[in-house]
Amino acid sequence: MAGGVAPGGGPRAGTGSGATCPSSSCTAGHLLLGIVRPDGTVAALHPPLPVSAAFADRAAAPGLRPPEARFRFAGPCVESACRQWAEGRCTLGDEVADRGRAERAERAGSDASAPPPCAIRPTCRWWAQGGADACRICPGVVHTTTVASA
Repeated sequence: MAGGVAPGGGPRAGTGSGATCPSSSCTAGHLLLGIVRPDGTVAALHPPLPVSAAFADRAAAPGLRPPEARFRFAGPCVESACRQWAEGRCTLGDEVADRGRAERAERAGSDASAPPPCAIRPTCRWWAQGGADACRICPGVVHTTTVASA
């Protein structure tokens, strides 16, 4: 599942919610949450690492896949400045939670697995909207799945 953020991916004035987007861009000041495995799932880093300007520049070097296709980042939720925002909610967070509920329903009768450990859960936009259903699907979300065109 791919997500997205507003162009530039950084914080915008006036968003002030304090919520964290768990599918953000490779921008200095954001957090490196994990590394995308070959199977498309994310191996979380514990603890996540702050993204430096040098790392962001190296990760975006010409000839490489976009950093958002290789790593998972978290940054401030920019709310209405993001293309995923509609009707006061993160539509991607809602989609992730919907998939989590569907997966849980398919496994009816079995114990629902606990959500994976997460360093941003206290401020995570998806957790706030979808709870454990969003968390269980979160490791399968990759921001960018295609090569950026030049």
